[in-house]
Amino acid sequence: MREYDAGETAYIEIETRDRYDILVDPSSVTVDIFDTDGNKVSTGAAAKEGTGNYFYTYTIPANAVSASTYTAKATVINISDFVTIKRARFKVRR
Repeated sequence: MREYDAGETAYIEIETRDRYDILVDPSSVTVDIFDTDGNKVSTGAAAKEGTGNYFYTYTIPANAVSASTYTAKATVINISDFVTIKRARFKVRR
């Protein structure tokens, strides 16, 4: 699990692949960030870096509690409306 300092920007990477494991561009990639208590603290579209490679940034609040964990949920919708949900976690350093 990646760790960041309070006030630092977390960088969330998302790869999208087809059933043959080839990088592809979906219709949309949306990212939601949830705090330790499960409250949604950020949402938005991921930015495209290259074919099948997307990223989303989230600035951790300067007053974030040490050792708290955040969850990033990426919802990927491909051209045929097939939905994939990917999750990743990151933590505030002690």
